[in-house]
Amino acid sequence: MSLVIEALGEIVISVLLRNVAGLLKEIVDLVLHAKKDLKNLHGKVDRLQNALKDADRKPFFSNERDRDLEGEMKDVLYDAPDIMEEYQTIIELRNSITSRNKVRKPWITLFPGFKEPMSASYQLGNGIKNINQRLDKIERKREKVEKTPKESGEGRTGGEDDDLRETNHHMGAQQPIGRDHDKTVIVEKLLSNDSTPSSMTEKHNVSIISIVGEGGIGKSTLAKVVFNEVEQQFGERRWWVCVSERPKRKDLLQKIMKEVCKGSKAGFEGITNLNHLYTQIQSVLSMKRFLLVLDDVWELDWWEGDVGSTLMNGATGSKILLTSRNIDVCKGIGALYVHRLPILPVNESWTLFLNKASVTKNDLVSHHLLDIAEKIVKKCGGLPLVVQTVGSLMRTKPKDKAKWEEVAKSEIWEWKLSSSSQYGGILPGLLLSYDDLPPYLKSCFIYCSIFPKDYEIEKEGLIMQWMAHGLIEEKKDIDVEVTANQYIDDLINRCLIEETPRPKLHGNLYRDSLSPRPKLRGILYRDHKGSCLRLHDILHDLASYIGGKEYGHASATDRTRHLSLLAVDSAEATKHYASAATNKLRTIMLSGSYSDSPSVNIEHSTKFKWLRVLSLMRCQIDMLPDSIGCLLLLKYLDLSYSNVSWLPSSMGKLYNLQTLDLSCSKIEELPKEMSELCNLRYLGLESTWSLDFIAEGLGKLTSLRTLHRFLVCDDKGKTSGSNIEELKDLNNLKGELSIEGLGGTRKAIDHAGKAKLLKEKHGINSLELDFEEQNASKAVDASKPSTYMLEALEPPHGLESLVIYHYKGEIPSWHLKGNYTMLRTLKLESCSIWKKVTRITSLETLEVKECPALCEIEGMPVLKSLKILSCDGLNTIGHGMPDLES
Repeated sequence: MSLVIEALGEIVISVLLRNVAGLLKEIVDLVLHAKKDLKNLHGKVDRLQNALKDADRKPFFSNERDRDLEGEMKDVLYDAPDIMEEYQTIIELRNSITSRNKVRKPWITLFPGFKEPMSASYQLGNGIKNINQRLDKIERKREKVEKTPKESGEGRTGGEDDDLRETNHHMGAQQPIGRDHDKTVIVEKLLSNDSTPSSMTEKHNVSIISIVGEGGIGKSTLAKVVFNEVEQQFGERRWWVCVSERPKRKDLLQKIMKEVCKGSKAGFEGITNLNHLYTQIQSVLSMKRFLLVLDDVWELDWWEGDVGSTLMNGATGSKILLTSRNIDVCKGIGALYVHRLPILPVNESWTLFLNKASVTKNDLVSHHLLDIAEKIVKKCGGLPLVVQTVGSLMRTKPKDKAKWEEVAKSEIWEWKLSSSSQYGGILPGLLLSYDDLPPYLKSCFIYCSIFPKDYEIEKEGLIMQWMAHGLIEEKKDIDVEVTANQYIDDLINRCLIEETPRPKLHGNLYRDSLSPRPKLRGILYRDHKGSCLRLHDILHDLASYIGGKEYGHASATDRTRHLSLLAVDSAEATKHYASAATNKLRTIMLSGSYSDSPSVNIEHSTKFKWLRVLSLMRCQIDMLPDSIGCLLLLKYLDLSYSNVSWLPSSMGKLYNLQTLDLSCSKIEELPKEMSELCNLRYLGLESTWSLDFIAEGLGKLTSLRTLHRFLVCDDKGKTSGSNIEELKDLNNLKGELSIEGLGGTRKAIDHAGKAKLLKEKHGINSLELDFEEQNASKAVDASKPSTYMLEALEPPHGLESLVIYHYKGEIPSWHLKGNYTMLRTLKLESCSIWKKVTRITSLETLEVKECPALCEIEGMPVLKSLKILSCDGLNTIGHGMPDLES
């Protein structure tokens, strides 16, 4: 029972306790009749917390009856904070309205779901009473279960698993230990001209090479290494497609077409007709020899007929590399060569273990741990995934004989699920690593199961979702984002999650051809730098097994709290979204593609009043309804790549909202009600080319950490536009910031000198300043106002990248002081009277374009890239640039 219960973690309990305590202090006058029940609930939850601590010390094994009880416990521990947070939010909204001296209305009307004449105090009392009764029932059951002898079992077998596995060749770049011979053999087979046909490849130009082995043995890792090894021979005609367990033929063909046609200028997107898919794929494959990796193939129903014949009719010398756990799959598909991947030899397992445990043999000898360590390595069974995960676990252990023997003698090594279970591939060594996690990491690890297998998880988005669900411990004077990054580092170090580079992008990102800002510029584009995260498929099985019915993929039960419709075709996603079986969902995640986007009626979302996370990236949404304001507990809203052009005034009721991502959407303006989102930390505005108005009020959002774009705007009718002074109090901003609309408008100039706007914002590392005249009729055509403005916008000294556009003034004094010792990139474009680029000792990239008055560029000691265009007055480029490459 402990594993499932631990997934709740002490975080959930402590949050509940904090909410109860807060309500007792702050709303006694409002809920006087519920006070007694609140106190009773506090006591019961406190006792439950102690019971959970006792359960933590029990072994993983549990019978089905315990799991039923655990499910009830999880339900009540979700429902209690839901009710608490709902009422807390309503009270804070009421207080907020009162403090602004607005007309007082019955506060109950803030939430349309409440029915008159019920009073808030009555509803709260009734809700708390119900939870108390459920806790009483659970306590009676728990006492009965504790008196009943328990037997170890294999656990539940689970139901359908509709996850799609999305591996790619960018993952696992490091060379695997002990696989040099295997790599050499596979590479030779891929480059060989030996194409002796088997019964299924007869008369075809394509040969199939396969890698077969049990789960966790390193098939995909070896395939990735080989994929990169043959880059010179196959060039860009190397493609990686994950097949998954039960692929639908059309979905798989669309996936293959998307991969083989990426970067092509032909209009292949949006093709859904099977015959057209076959034709287009075959036309690409027949051009020149290729390598197509089909990873994680479980069965061959999809291959039979036109799919197989289409893929096999490629150019002469082409190869298909297939990975599978099933030897019959490799034989059935007609593989020319089947490579059985053996378990790691003992010496290689030992080397990998020492590497991951960060110890040497001498260390183990000196601490009398050598024999114990050898036993642990032997129990790993020669499976690289288990060896490295358990090795990482031992790195966290003190070099104490008792601690190491505890791992070596653990009963978990003998645990197994039925081979017929969907989770039958879970390996005992991985359970040990999970069991060793602190509670807060367990919850975060399990949450990752909401993403499809081998899905590329955007790190920043994952962190914001963890925050929305309260999975990150709050520490004094430390941003929760910093703590969350530490969590990710810890999971990576324990080999429970993998960090991978982002794939290369092909073609343009989302941009309407009629966009009012069709230019491509630095930091305004959707940030695809950095890395992604993924779980190995077996670790995903582990997280899914522990998460149980709480997480649903493509379907929901009455116990589902987190519903994922990612990697589900648009028609299915739309259907499941509209017919979710429970209104207790805390998470709904949908995502379309450039060619296939779910059509979403956002009104359906408002029935899920407990939602914390709502992700509708690339969904077909044109507008948000006023009822969006009913989602009082919503903390994460992703509308990126949507057609939403404006936000309703009811957005101001989303008091708890922490993340609003509008990146790459068609949003045109941000309303004045945005100023009421006092808990907002992330406002995603990358590539919002249609955005031309931001109402005054963003300066009140002092919790903001991320604000990609800020527009200085003239008033629009009776609505005041944002002014530059609003940046004054946004001192928590971090990362990248673009400020636009600085082009000499009187409003911008009047506010510029009223504050030290940027200098103290030490978290900003990339800054873009655009002085382009947005409204020529109101522009102030003079260099002095521009100079005055740029002087007032002195950047923080830790800046790493600075871009300035359309500046008409003199060089600012701060540029000449030499304080920017961390500046790596400087770009100047259309700066009409900028005369000199002074020496910056840290500068690596300098780009100057259309600066006619520029006459001198001083020497830059570490400059690597220098680009100059249309600077006719330039006559001096300093010496001393030894690192210059281009």
